[in-house]
Amino acid sequence: MKLYYTICYLSKTSENLSDEDITNIFEYSKERNDECDVSGILLHSIGNFFQVLEGNEKHLKELYEKIKKDDRHGEIFEVYNKPTAHPVFLHYSSKFNIVKTTQDLESINQYLQDNREISTSKKLERLLAPFLMMEELY
Repeated sequence: MKLYYTICYLSKTSENLSDEDITNIFEYSKERNDECDVSGILLHSIGNFFQVLEGNEKHLKELYEKIKKDDRHGEIFEVYNKPTAHPVFLHYSSKFNIVKTTQDLESINQYLQDNREISTSKKLERLLAPFLMMEELY
């Protein structure tokens, strides 16, 4: 069985970050993660980023070090940083997912509910709950 790695974090958006900056982050993240065979999600709401990255351990650790140094966010709270035999988003779609609408978020939440046999799904579902109460994402 192939062993994957998962990194999940929340961070506070820098005060001077514009909508255009956020759009650029989304586009760059999606493009690079798709190229590097990274699954997961990224969303922005209520002044925070929430990201789940799944894939090759070495690549994710290097990527996460870059992410932590990025001045477009701060106050990073690490939720997971560990190996996993069952990545949550590996079968969600063939691409890394940017969550821009409440419909996107509801779709991911339903996917997590449908895949509760993966223990991380339940934890992620709880973490996404505050975002589900927001009327609007990014």
